[in-house]
Amino acid sequence: MTRSCSALGCTARDNGRSRERGISFHQFPVDAAQRREWIRAVNRVDPQSRQAWRPGPGAILCSRHFAEADFERYGLRRKLRRGAVPSRFPHTVRAGNHPTPDC
Repeated sequence: MTRSCSALGCTARDNGRSRERGISFHQFPVDAAQRREWIRAVNRVDPQSRQAWRPGPGAILCSRHFAEADFERYGLRRKLRRGAVPSRFPHTVRAGNHPTPDC
């Protein structure tokens, strides 16, 4: 089963094509404090309960939502730095705005 990025409006899918384009995928942290920071940064609302969205066990974010400085390089590979918090959300919808299609 292909997983999708949990950021609203993001169309990135965890598949070979995305990885070929250099997109990596990252699960929400297990550490409660850091997990809360990620949830706050994603700023999603559950459409049914109208409460803050809670990620399920397989929830992921793609690398497009992190600054380049949030990654460490190991040869050809890169790893998300410990304590990194997603900060890039071009699809955030505000009243009267529509999401942009560049993610």
